[in-house]
Amino acid sequence: MPMDHEELKTRFYQLVAPSLPNEWDVEEALASLSAGQDDQVDDILAQVPAIWPVSHSLCFAYLAAVGPALRHLDTGELSLWVHTLLDRYETGGLRGAQLFMADVEQHFFRQMRGQGGLRAVDVFSRLQPYVNGLAGREMPLVAASLAATDTECIFVPDVLDLFVDNEQNFLLYKLTVSFQWASTVMGTLTAPPTVPAGDALTHPLEQFFSSFSCPSRARSLYHFFETGRMLTFLADELPGLMREAAALLPRLPLAEDAAEAVSLLDLLQRGLLRDNWPIRGTDRVVDRAVDLVRHSQSRDADNQDSIEAVKELIPQLEDENDWTGTTPLVFQGTLRLQDAWLALIRQRQERENRFIKALTAHIEHHRAMVPADAEEPEGGQNQSSQQGQDLALIVDTDKQAQRQAPPAPSLRIDNEDILLNEELAQLAAEIRRDLGTMPEEYISSAVGRAGHGFALRQATEADAGQESMGPAVYDEWDYRRKGFRKNWCVVKEKEIPQVQNTFIEQTLHQYRGQIRRLRHQFEMMRTSERFVRRQREGSDIDFDALVESLADMRAGRPSSDRLFIRLARDQRDIAVYFLVDMSNSTSGWVGQAIKEALVLICEAMEPLNDRYGIYGFSGMRRLRCEVYPVKRLDERYSPQVRQRIGAMGPREYTRMAPAIRHMTSVFADVEAKIRLLIVLSDGKPEDYDEYKGEYAIEDTRHALLEAKARGVHPFCITIDRTAHEYMAHMYGAVNYIFVDEISRLPARMPEIYRTLTT
Repeated sequence: MPMDHEELKTRFYQLVAPSLPNEWDVEEALASLSAGQDDQVDDILAQVPAIWPVSHSLCFAYLAAVGPALRHLDTGELSLWVHTLLDRYETGGLRGAQLFMADVEQHFFRQMRGQGGLRAVDVFSRLQPYVNGLAGREMPLVAASLAATDTECIFVPDVLDLFVDNEQNFLLYKLTVSFQWASTVMGTLTAPPTVPAGDALTHPLEQFFSSFSCPSRARSLYHFFETGRMLTFLADELPGLMREAAALLPRLPLAEDAAEAVSLLDLLQRGLLRDNWPIRGTDRVVDRAVDLVRHSQSRDADNQDSIEAVKELIPQLEDENDWTGTTPLVFQGTLRLQDAWLALIRQRQERENRFIKALTAHIEHHRAMVPADAEEPEGGQNQSSQQGQDLALIVDTDKQAQRQAPPAPSLRIDNEDILLNEELAQLAAEIRRDLGTMPEEYISSAVGRAGHGFALRQATEADAGQESMGPAVYDEWDYRRKGFRKNWCVVKEKEIPQVQNTFIEQTLHQYRGQIRRLRHQFEMMRTSERFVRRQREGSDIDFDALVESLADMRAGRPSSDRLFIRLARDQRDIAVYFLVDMSNSTSGWVGQAIKEALVLICEAMEPLNDRYGIYGFSGMRRLRCEVYPVKRLDERYSPQVRQRIGAMGPREYTRMAPAIRHMTSVFADVEAKIRLLIVLSDGKPEDYDEYKGEYAIEDTRHALLEAKARGVHPFCITIDRTAHEYMAHMYGAVNYIFVDEISRLPARMPEIYRTLTT
């Protein structure tokens, strides 16, 4: 019997509470369910709690599409279908999820039968090393709806199912990533000098396309001419790949195969892929376009030729039919010009900072080597005020390259030449290639810093953001659907700068008596001695064993030969990481107490041979989870480590699970009998986005279970007295402890550690 519409709305609002979605959206989404049978509606609505927190738009799209889908699905298959739907949403966005729901047979049942094509996440392990080898650097692969690149990573279609044979789908993936790499090498995403930059935040090519009445047509035409150029480049660079792909290209689908009206771009795509060019003489514009395509395929062509082709053809295509039906080729994808432009801006900023920092240190080193009584310039003063006249970077040696070996690059400051080291020379060459010149402000900035003694300076926000390693990607547990959100969180290690302050001295003075006692107590823990009885050999007679042996012999039973006592010294084999909450809730006395506790435990552990490390963690949203190495496992407790502890301070939010997963991966390379992860936190996990409440607790709990499964024993020290309800659930009943008074934390920290490791 169909369910009453108002009752249906009431049940839906109960499922999505406390959210209050737009009533019109609800009416529209539930309209198709009003005619459904009660039992079927129950099964449909049962999936809403898993979808609604992920995306409201996805939930409405699900309600609109699930009715037709159930014509092919049994209600028992609905849960698995929704699980797959959520995976598609995370890799392909809302559009990818809608395409998945539109064809149950193609995208679900064929996949279940092993005929549904190849997913990007299933081939990344094979493709990622290949791409890194092509690029000569780490170039991450990311699943998306269309192929593209922003010059830093490569986006590939989340699913390729054009061929029944998945080896052919894999070959298409390989061609796709190779093509996107080629576009970064050959400058497709770079504006030539003839295209001036206007708005500093907008890609010059986007501004160029906007100058036409139909920018999308100009962009598509430019991209197509670049495609011809890239295929020629790949044929030269990767001939083996292109020989294999030659059989696939004619079989790729084209929009013109099903279109009534065929555009110029359709004709050119058919000619490029199938070598089926239009008959010459039927259309002057088409003939000219074909000539331009063939020119773009010549070895000496560049993207300036593609731009000139666009300038020539677009004015002649004002009456051309709409191109919206012409989709880009699968391996060609789309142009992410704006993303590439922002990436270029970031790279320039990073290169500038690296150059200035390296040059500052180089100048300081040079000045330190100059004798103190060296003759000063005329006027007896530092001439850095005349930087505009006396700074020059000599790196252009092309004119002399044919006649002699080029001289070493040098920098002229105050009429003195300073030879550049290899790092600086390489950076300078990269800057020149990118900008065409070396900006004078780069040099003057470094000279100014060197002149003001910046060798050891107060840390800045820029320093705090310096990455010490590339980003790591981890899954996130979604308890609502009992599955992982794949490659969901990005964790970056960032260095904590060393600072000069009085925190360490004050802490050592305040706790000096306690530190002496702790060191003495910890010295006793270095090895443990025990008598092992009933041994075949040893340093003394085991009297009890001897008496028993004699008695057995008198009674006619076999006597034992285990008659000795041996003194065993057990060496400690322990590796410990302290994972410290650096969220903004630790500001004030909480953060102060945590830092003091770290100093005490480090000072007390000095006599031990235990390996230990300290990491802080914080972050904002899933793509900016940050961990801060304060002391690495094999690093000594040095003045530099003390300065990093002193520099620890509140950052953002408490997304704890990614940090736990990262530390578990760090532990993977550590060999030890006991591997212990001690978390210091002041409260429950949460983040700026929807990562809070039960979702965050369950994700953190699952991360801890993953750690235990890999032989890492987690333990939490918390100073949040209101956290009793969820701590036992997250950590287990005996794997956490409360310190209800913040001031007691430093004193209890060594005591807790001693209990955990003995």
